[in-house]
Amino acid sequence: MSKIFDYPLLQMRSPEMSVREISAWVMVLVFGVLGAGCLVSILRAGFDAPPQPSVVASAPAVVASVIILEVVLAIFFPKKADAPPDERERLIIARAGHWAGLVFLAAVLPALGHYVVHADGDVMFNVIVLGLFVSGLIEYGAQVVLFRR
Repeated sequence: MSKIFDYPLLQMRSPEMSVREISAWVMVLVFGVLGAGCLVSILRAGFDAPPQPSVVASAPAVVASVIILEVVLAIFFPKKADAPPDERERLIIARAGHWAGLVFLAAVLPALGHYVVHADGDVMFNVIVLGLFVSGLIEYGAQVVLFRR
């Protein structure tokens, strides 16, 4: 038999991911895919176009994805999914949420300013929706990075 896989680095197992880290990975995927779809739809129609049906449908799609994710995690990890976050997880979630809130604020304030000056609610809606998806990516992406540290 070959000794090619006898290296210690190849035999080490990576630490098991927590339920919250699995959830963060899935949410990065959800926000990334749906956000990219919204971005393409908005860019095709233009920022000053009325809200596109695909963009409006993305909100219920995110909610449905979260519900499905939580149910699947509760089925596969019944004890871990119901456990409260430990101190490290609470800090990670708080820090990532803070960063995401700042990103969302950076999208909302210019959108509101544009509305005050130009009275164009379509641009405001489109910018805020994209800001929401970017902030979601930042929040869950930061959680993944912080969980991996």
